[in-house]
Amino acid sequence: MQPHAIADQLRARQRVKDSVFDLVYPPEIRRVSSQFWTPVDVALTAALWLEASGCQAILDVGAGAGKFCIVASLVLDRTITGVEQREHLVDIGRAAATAYGARVDFVHGTIETIDASRFDALYFFNPFGENLYDPAERLDKKVELSALRFVHDLSIVEHWLDSAPPNTHVLSFHGFGSSTPESYRLVREVRKGDGHLQLWQKG
Repeated sequence: MQPHAIADQLRARQRVKDSVFDLVYPPEIRRVSSQFWTPVDVALTAALWLEASGCQAILDVGAGAGKFCIVASLVLDRTITGVEQREHLVDIGRAAATAYGARVDFVHGTIETIDASRFDALYFFNPFGENLYDPAERLDKKVELSALRFVHDLSIVEHWLDSAPPNTHVLSFHGFGSSTPESYRLVREVRKGDGHLQLWQKG
């Protein structure tokens, strides 16, 4: 199936198998897709939840090869922003977005480079967990990963959430490494595969 046909299915809010969607990626990306990146079904559900919540500016923290960003862009027909620290994944994500005709703003960098106040919705697929993996289980050795980095990144996200204005939404799949602050209430939750997709709203 050609990318434009897959894109049309997603624009029509139809489910697409990951094995089909992932054909746009190089083989080395397809091999690890199920471990490191958001399944299409999860991204589609998340996008529909964000639409129903009225969210306009969406940031994917740790965008990887861009699956969530691409699916959300096609479903919502808007630009989605993703920040990713591995430069080669940014390049791969941009190529995939072009192939699908998706509007994605991929930012190469760490979360320190992002002004979170620009966004009313944040998406996390356990973006910092790789810091705690055994080195043999990590994607590669191209970026700094450590327990210290895990704590550092979480502290930034916790500050983002504490300082965010009311009605900010947080979506997480497999969490983000910490507890959602008490100022947020759980709006929606569903089990997807081996994890939970949760939507939180700041009161």
